[in-house]
Amino acid sequence: MKIPVFRNTATNYLIMAVRLAQGILVTRWLLASLGQEYYGLWALLWSFFCYSLLLDFGFGVTAQKSTSTELYRRDIDRYNRTISTVFSFHAAMSAVILLGTGVAAFFVPVLLHVEHSSPEELAYFRSCFLCFGIGSALVFPFGMFQEILVGLQRLYLRNYINVVSKLVELAGILVIFALGGGLITLILFTVILTALTQLSMLFFIRRLIPGFRLRFRVLPDPELFREIFHFSGFVYLTSVARLAWGRSGALLISIFCGLGPTAVYQLGGRLPALMGQLTGPYQENISPITALLHSRNKVRRLGLILRNSMRWNSFLATGMTVGILFFSPVLLRFLFRVESPEAIAVCRIMTLSIYLSLVFRTIPERYFLMADSHRFLSWLVIGESVCFVILSIVFLPHYQEIAVVCCAFGVKLAGTCVLVVPRFLRRTGIGFRPLMCDTCLRQLGATLPAAAAWYAELRLLEGRIPDFWLLAVAGGTAAILYPAASFRLVADEKERGKIFRKIRTYVNLVKIKGIR
Repeated sequence: MKIPVFRNTATNYLIMAVRLAQGILVTRWLLASLGQEYYGLWALLWSFFCYSLLLDFGFGVTAQKSTSTELYRRDIDRYNRTISTVFSFHAAMSAVILLGTGVAAFFVPVLLHVEHSSPEELAYFRSCFLCFGIGSALVFPFGMFQEILVGLQRLYLRNYINVVSKLVELAGILVIFALGGGLITLILFTVILTALTQLSMLFFIRRLIPGFRLRFRVLPDPELFREIFHFSGFVYLTSVARLAWGRSGALLISIFCGLGPTAVYQLGGRLPALMGQLTGPYQENISPITALLHSRNKVRRLGLILRNSMRWNSFLATGMTVGILFFSPVLLRFLFRVESPEAIAVCRIMTLSIYLSLVFRTIPERYFLMADSHRFLSWLVIGESVCFVILSIVFLPHYQEIAVVCCAFGVKLAGTCVLVVPRFLRRTGIGFRPLMCDTCLRQLGATLPAAAAWYAELRLLEGRIPDFWLLAVAGGTAAILYPAASFRLVADEKERGKIFRKIRTYVNLVKIKGIR
């Protein structure tokens, strides 16, 4: 089966752009139509019920892995029982969400911090809370359909459905506000649209998997459930450990150092976080590919795919890393009007940490998850999270927010060098020298012409022209020099030939059109 990696990645970027634009527009409309207080309620409800995703317990990844390994081709009955078990477990968690919503509804004034509101307002807030909670419970079991499409390597199909859903949501919100609807109407519309979006994915799944049957099981097969939970339980522990790592930094800084250093930490982390998001769309292809090839014991082919994936993932990460290291003072000043040496230091160290993750961690971790090394990955992430928290507590009183970013980078560097890379090389058969050359040295070499130009531009232009134009000049320089150098250093001979043929075809088409 041909894997549509390019289409999957391109549509991942498409849905990212659509969500960004939709989020900006919806925020503006909500503020204009509902006011700041009710917009805050809407945002708080989303934040509150997002934690219900923790009740997945890794079962969604199990559905993805079972689909990726093409179990439905070998044993459709066992595949149906596995997916039905996942669906039934999610349905049981929906009951937990319903129960939690009913209990929490009595404490809405405290949970939403609206103790001083009038009785009518409290009743309205409670109605919004109940509608949102019940709606979240109803759509919760359908979330696994996205994972099944990922397992089928039809990310583009999932993305097309989500793009249409986002456009319908925009139109629906406009209609609701034009007709004078309020927050409850908006919540009901969002819940119904989410359910229809997920069910449309089920429609395509049934067409792609002949014989697919979904049944609710009150008492699942104990042996099958134990097998599923053996995998999903470790996936869940890994997710919780990562969540704890991500949330504990700002929390520890606020406890030991106050709000000022916390703000510096958050501002310094904006650019590295954006860098991680911009390189993420390609990586989602790796999990289903790994599960499929590992199940077929095609170690050599999988190793080649992973090595090439890390090479091109590093191409994106390295260019952005070097750019942020050079221009972080200008970017922070232009985007956030911040000229803090501490924020610049935080930004640069976090950028290096994200670079390390993108180049040497993200793809190996996806490999471990889908290639029967999920227990190793789980204990690794848990151990790193514990070390990070302990070291941060020890050094925070002395070095403030810099301690947190340095501890995070140090712990990640140690785990990568000592545990992740050696195990990854051993399991895939990739050599250390080819890995370093393909995923690090070639890309760094390709940045040298752009880095030299950036150094000259900063020395000659910073302070003499506005920051916007300085960044525009630097971006134009990078757009020419980095791809040109990468074409020679990063792309292999086969890829260069393919690029030459595409350019030649495009030039010939332009000539033909010019003649006509």
